[in-house]
Amino acid sequence: MKRFEGNSKVGGGFYFQQKSWDLVTVSGKAGVLPGTASDQYLKVPLFLMLVGAPVFGATLVMFLPFVGIALFAHAMFRKAMKPFAARRLEKAPAHVTR
Repeated sequence: MKRFEGNSKVGGGFYFQQKSWDLVTVSGKAGVLPGTASDQYLKVPLFLMLVGAPVFGATLVMFLPFVGIALFAHAMFRKAMKPFAARRLEKAPAHVTR
């Protein structure tokens, strides 16, 4: 994969910005990459995009429900434990330092 700097003229295709993990599309035969000279881009080959996009999409579809279930369980656990944490704080003795 070839590296390019921001604000440089490049051929059309897909470019991956390393700092922000953005995927920039340059339409047509040529275009200018956004950003400044300090921004680094990698040209992503078309074949890699055609193979990689469905793989990443399938991974998201498979694991997103598990993430949602885990977040829901964590929120319910915290909500269920909240009264016990309040009692523990009420029973704590006052500590005075002089």
